[in-house]
Formats: sequence, structure tokens, C-alpha cells
Amino acid sequence: MTCAGHNSLVSIAEWARRCEQEVLARLGCPYDPFAGRYRAPGERTLRDAFARVDPAALTAAGFAHLTALATAPLAPVNPDGTREREQRRAHRTARRVRPGHQSIRRRAIAVDGKCLRGAVRADGSKVFVLSAVRHDDALTAALREIGAKTNEIPEFAPLLDQIADTDLTDTVVTVDALHARTAHARYLVEQRKAHYLLSVKHNQPTLARQLAKLPWREIPVQDRSRDRGHGREEVREVKVASVDNLLFPHAKQVVRIHRKRRRLGTKKWSTETVYAVTDLAAHQAGAAEIAAWARGHWMIESTVHWSKDVVFGEDLSQVRRHRTPVVVSVFRDLARAALHRAGWANIASGRRAHTRPEAILTLHGIP
Repeated sequence: MTCAGHNSLVSIAEWARRCEQEVLARLGCPYDPFAGRYRAPGERTLRDAFARVDPAALTAAGFAHLTALATAPLAPVNPDGTREREQRRAHRTARRVRPGHQSIRRRAIAVDGKCLRGAVRADGSKVFVLSAVRHDDALTAALREIGAKTNEIPEFAPLLDQIADTDLTDTVVTVDALHARTAHARYLVEQRKAHYLLSVKHNQPTLARQLAKLPWREIPVQDRSRDRGHGREEVREVKVASVDNLLFPHAKQVVRIHRKRRRLGTKKWSTETVYAVTDLAAHQAGAAEIAAWARGHWMIESTVHWSKDVVFGEDLSQVRRHRTPVVVSVFRDLARAALHRAGWANIASGRRAHTRPEAILTLHGIP
């Protein structure tokens, strides 16, 4: 129901109270035989129910439901026929396939954490979640709430344990430098028969120094891209080197990505060089594929987290009871993914187009 533009439990309950009896029946609301009517849940009922829901089970059920829905192609106009700039831009980007990127041989999943800034536990600690999101369709395959006395690192394997072997085997898992851990690499390759692309920074100083000392000057640039948008221009150059004695389990290739950025209308460039390692050998993954996975990893920030924070107002939400903050976050993500799967590039525009109950039911495939 958050597709209808309602971000809080109070507004969702108000929306439900305005629904016709036929809509409440389709939503599965309880029938009161004495009043002869279907009863819409109130704000307290929603709050009590959400506090008892398992966020991980809800995410898994939503993932199974969304994967069963048909995916609408990304058209130059919105699915309702209206014209919108972001929709046109996304359509042009989808059609502009760079050489080498049309033959990506493996699906990728990005793992990243997020803080629910408005939510606070009873002990005063912040609420964090760890998510696994598919690159190609931005569907959240698994989610796990991080306890108050732990962090993302020990939750990595339990998060991916929620994903079936059929969905994870031979898949590339991309993570940031926080998860560049030998235990994570061994878990993916040895236990789950998957692959990894791990960013490496100075939290692994020995490995970072080893990567920086490789003879990069002698290695040619194997993939180059230039993009303009959102008021800036970015140039990326990718070099890949095969290795066999790296101090990291199962590592077969090292990636060096050099980025240059400038704001349009200026001449000053900022530069950044990042390194990553993967267990895929050169014949299993080329430079263009690795570059696509590395850039696709930030989709979880630009597509998932940004939409939930800005479009759904997640950082402003102050629901705090038990599991309710995480459960409401899952519902926001399911609404975002449903709109994206229906062909909406602009999620805010998609929400505005789904204020009517009939449109909501059709979007989610509710008979």
C-alpha cells in the first residue's frame, strides 16, 4: 500500500478505511458477521501485526512473489502513457549497450548495509539492516536485521544462507571493502559454489599494498567508458591482471579502476583509484564484465537506498516498536521493486499514478 503515496502507518490505515468493501475483501481483511462488513485494520492493528512479522521471511516471500510477476519492458514513456524526463533518460541508457557489456555471462548480487536513521531501539541503539540485491532487476533476494551488539561482518554468511543454492550457485557476489575478508571468500567459493568481486581498501593494509605494487604501468587499459549525467562527467579506465600468488584465498584476477570526475562547466578533475579482487580467471570474466559488475554494485545505493530514503521518506520515519522499523522498510522496498518491475523508472511518478485501490491491486497481482 505504500505505492499509494502513504509513508506512515497512520496514513496507510487511513487509506484502508477509505477503501470500498470489494477492495477490502480482495485484500483479505476480516469479515464481521454482526456488522455484515469487511473491517479495515487500524493503525494500532498494523503496528501490532508488523511487530510480529519476521523481516527475513517477509523479504523471501516478496522476492518469490515479484519474480513470478511479468517484467514490463522499459519504454520511453511511463506505463500509463505519460511523458517524463527520467523515463526517457533510463530508456536511452538501457538501449545504449557498450561493446563487451552485452555478453555478461553471470548474474550478480550486491551485498550492502543500511542504517534506518529515524528508528531507535529501546536501548538507544540505531537500527541497521544488511541486504542482498540482484544487479539486473534490483530485486532484494534477502535481508537481515543487524543486532545491537554486532555489525555487518558476522551477518554476511547468515544473510546469504537465506538464498537458495539455485539462485546463488555460479553467481557473482559484489561487496564493499568492509567485507573483504578471507572467511567471506572461502564461504562463497567453497560452501556456496559462487564467485566474488571484493573491493580492497586500507582495512586490509597488507593486501592493499600488494595490489598497489603490481606493475600497473605495464598493463594496458582493457576497458574505458565515459558518461555524462546529473551535472557531471565521469571517465573510468579498467586494468585487469591475472595473479597466482596473492595473499587472498582463491584470487585469480586483480582489478584496478581509475575514475576521473568533473562537474559540467568546469575544468578541474578529481581522481580516484580503487582495487578489487575476484576468484574468476581471465577466461571466465573479461575486463568489460568486471567493470559492469563493479559499477552495478553501486546500484544498491543509487536505486534501492536512495529511493527508500528520498521517495519513501525512510530516514524521517520514527516507528520504533520491536521489528516494525525493519518490516516497514521491507514493505517500502517491495513497493519500489513492484513499480520498477512494472516499467516505472521514476518511482515517485509511479507512486503518484497508483493512488487508486484498483491500480494498487493490479500492480501487485492481487486477484
